Amino acid sequence: RFLACYCRFPALDIKSFRFRLRNKQETDIMQSFITCSAPIISAPLRAPALGVKAFFGSSSQRSFAIRKPAVLRRTLTTTRAEGVARVEKSESDWKKELSDAEYYVLRQKGTERPRTGEYDKFYPKKGFFACAGCANPLYSAQSKFDSGCGWPAFDKCYKGGVIIDVDNTLGMRRVEIMCAACDGHLGHVFEGERATPTNERHCVNSISTKYVDAEPPAGLVEAKVV
Repeated sequence: RFLACYCRFPALDIKSFRFRLRNKQETDIMQSFITCSAPIISAPLRAPALGVKAFFGSSSQRSFAIRKPAVLRRTLTTTRAEGVARVEKSESDWKKELSDAEYYVLRQKGTERPRTGEYDKFYPKKGFFACAGCANPLYSAQSKFDSGCGWPAFDKCYKGGVIIDVDNTLGMRRVEIMCAACDGHLGHVFEGERATPTNERHCVNSISTKYVDAEPPAGLVEAKVV
């Protein structure tokens, strides 16, 4: 309590403060402060939800210990169409085949800056969008719409072509969308905005997809993903 009070009100007269240590003896702490031009405080501050424990000291003495949250509530939905063949490669192979930017988004789950993607304001009348990593068909041209979010938006995908990873940690719901063939990161899907008939908005990185100016493979059916 003393440390918390001193951190908030450093101008208080610390001569008047005494605290009890574990050995049950009253100890004057004045000497520990007058030897320093700035007090060194080693008080652990905890953020249980974030799994972070931080020790704050002088400007030259700070340390952080990061630990994983005790409970991770994640649900990976892996329903794939029977015609979707798996594409599995080593990370070294992916690095060779993809550009640095593609690897960062597709394999490391990065995000391109808003309104900078090639397909943000691109609205073709025909064709489809495929995974930039493995060419798996993902979205029809007709499913793309202008959401104004800064990234390409789609209201539905080819059934079985996209899988989701639902993350409910930290009291939030985030639904990641990935290519069902190679697990490449596409972006996230948002529900309940009532902007489309499907009530879904697939917010997709342009660099995760490639536009194909041709008819999509026969037999593909569009559907919601969540």
